This record gives sequence, structure tokens and C-alpha cells, in this order.
Amino acid sequence: MAKLDEILDKGTKAGLENMTAPRHPGSMAIINYKGGVGKTTLSCLLGYYLAQETKKKVLLLDIDPQCSLSLALGFNPDEVSKTELTIFNLVIPEKWTRITKTDFNKYVFPPKDSLAPKNLGIIRGAFDIDMLDIEIAKTLARGGQHVEQLHLYCKQMLNHFEDEYEYVIVDCPPNKMFLTQAMLRACAYYIPVTIPDRISVYGMPRLLRWVREIEPSSKPKMLGYVLNALNRSGGHPAGKVTSQQAAERRLERDIAASLEAVERDVLGSDAKLGELPRLDVIARFLSEEGYKWSRMEFKKATSMQKTVDQCLIDLAELVIERMEAYRAKA
Repeated sequence: MAKLDEILDKGTKAGLENMTAPRHPGSMAIINYKGGVGKTTLSCLLGYYLAQETKKKVLLLDIDPQCSLSLALGFNPDEVSKTELTIFNLVIPEKWTRITKTDFNKYVFPPKDSLAPKNLGIIRGAFDIDMLDIEIAKTLARGGQHVEQLHLYCKQMLNHFEDEYEYVIVDCPPNKMFLTQAMLRACAYYIPVTIPDRISVYGMPRLLRWVREIEPSSKPKMLGYVLNALNRSGGHPAGKVTSQQAAERRLERDIAASLEAVERDVLGSDAKLGELPRLDVIARFLSEEGYKWSRMEFKKATSMQKTVDQCLIDLAELVIERMEAYRAKA
């Protein structure tokens, strides 16, 4: 594999495109082209449960300008906005040619939530991350640097953490900004998440088309989709109200039509990865200031359905199972 310095000395886009870089084998992007569907909810809770259930180290990356993941882990807005140790300063164009000189570890912080797993870390978001697109566009317009350098940098950044962190979860914003595209290419896998309603599922076909357009060498594999904010119906065997069942059927058709052969082999006849109910306990965990996570609350049963705790255990186990299945076929 060519060295980055050799490629950059040539200063050619072709050279960058021909350069390959390994991806972190446990990296996944949580994504949808629609906002408000539960990307941060899933990123946060999946991170907690992978850390708890596997006892392995898990790293979270917050690249959404709203910084919801950082706030959910207990960081206050002033603390996030005033530090230089955020995702913004980690991926600015000046960093792209300084992979070997960047101390990635100093950007990783433990959650402020005192009850969070001790083997969980986060690279915090930045409220001005959406301005990064302007900085990148200016840099590209001046020439001398290519967007492929950003893609390569993000791959190597995530891969830097392979020895220390078993899993890396990237909470993506609902847009196609440069960093979102780079992180999607940098991750080995992606997990679309949506609320199963008529409006929310419209974002999924756009996301799937977007993924299909990624060059084969950088295209992540789907681990399956997650349904968030289910309105449970205890009397129905599917556990969902009628309107949500209809939305899920449409979602399944869209996803089935987009899968590659290896994804169909791994996901089988059911591409769904898991479900999260619409419950106050989840809303309080993510948004109530000073609220501390309590797994005991997640274990409380409601309406004869699976508890939140069991939903997340099942989801984490299936993530691991499908990753292993993909690796077996590599």
C-alpha cells in the first residue's frame, strides 16, 4: 500500500483515488437523510449496550451540528462550544496531511454521565461543524487538496482506534455535507434508522440511492435498519399500530430492492436489525437535564411487550452477529 506522504507529494487526484486504506472493522455510521428519526437515540443507546454487554471499549463520534449526542452524554453546551478538542478541529483541512502528527487520543473524552459504562468514550461534536463545509469548499477551490484526502484521512482516523476500541459508532446528520460523506465511506457498516410513519420513511430511498453511488471500494455494508419510536399495540401480534405496519412494509420493499448480493446473504429475508419503542424513559434519558441513566428503568415491562432493555440487548447481539457474518464472507 502506498504511503500517504508519497501520494501527497505527487499531488494528483488519480494517485489518491488509487490509494487504499483499511477501515476500522467495527465501525458503523448511524444515518438517514431525514432528521428527527432517532439517529442520536440509537447511537447513544447502542453505544451504552455494546459497551455493557461485550465489556469491550466503544467510541462514539458526534458529527451532527446539533451536538445532541454530546449533550446526551452529559456535556453542557458551553463546554462543547468553547473547547478546541472537538470533531471540527480534528477534521479541518489543515489536518488532512498531518495524519502521523495528530494525537487523535486527546480528542476522546469519557461521558459526563456518571452511570455511563466506563469503557465508553466520545469525540465530541461542535455547533459550528456545518461551517466546515465552507472551509472545505474554499480549500478545494484553491486547489492542491482533493476531497479524496478527506475520505482517506477519515478512514485512517477511525482505523487509528482499532487496537483500543472494538466498536466505533458515528452519529451522522441528515445531510450530505463533506464530513457526512467522508464518514460514511470511512465506516465498514451503516445502520439506517427511521420512525415508521408515512413522512419519515421517505428519507430512506434517498439515503439508499446515495449509498449506491459510492465507489465499490468505499461502500459500507448495511447491518440492517432500525425502527424507532414505535407506538406499541399490545393486542396486535406485530406489536405495532396499523399505520406503522404499512410504513414498514414500504420500507422493506425499498431496502430489499437496494441490497447487494452479500447483504442479502447476511441479512436474509428480514433486514430489520431492531426496534425501539416510544416511551418516556427513553425521552428522559436523552433530554432531561441532570437525568442519570438507570438500566433498571429500561427493564420495566409495559403492555406485555419486550422491555427497552431487552430490545437493546437483542439489537447489540444482532449487530455483532451480522458483523461476524460479513467478515466470514470477506
